[in-house]
Amino acid sequence: MTAEQIEAQITQIKQDCQAQGLRFTALREQVYRLILLAAQPIGAYELLDLLQSASEKVVAPPTVYRSLEFLLRHGLVHQLNSSKAFFACSQPTDRHVAAFLVCRCCGEVQEFSHPSIQTMLTEVEQSTNFATQSSIIELSGVCERCQ
Repeated sequence: MTAEQIEAQITQIKQDCQAQGLRFTALREQVYRLILLAAQPIGAYELLDLLQSASEKVVAPPTVYRSLEFLLRHGLVHQLNSSKAFFACSQPTDRHVAAFLVCRCCGEVQEFSHPSIQTMLTEVEQSTNFATQSSIIELSGVCERCQ
């Protein structure tokens, strides 16, 4: 993302949060910005180190985890099960179900969203009478650039 795209994204998220009565605090914004700037999914302690290096105050891990929890809960970021790393959602203002394509070579993650994924999950729930609370679909392989 370019600097202009990141600023536009953050402005949009601030407006959406305000409209929903949610607090998009300065720390939440900093964490979100760092995730948007990251070339690859980033871990919580990497985020903590970056925040700490940019601040004169001590940044405690629980404050970072609370910010990440907020960003996850509101669909602004995703967390990979395989690495526990975080990355920005490609469609943060649109509720959707996605699969994550994780390249084993370069570490890039692509978010793939398609109505058929939601259809499949709905069919599984209906046929098994199972109430899904969360789902993360990760596909590990080699991206087009690394092939």
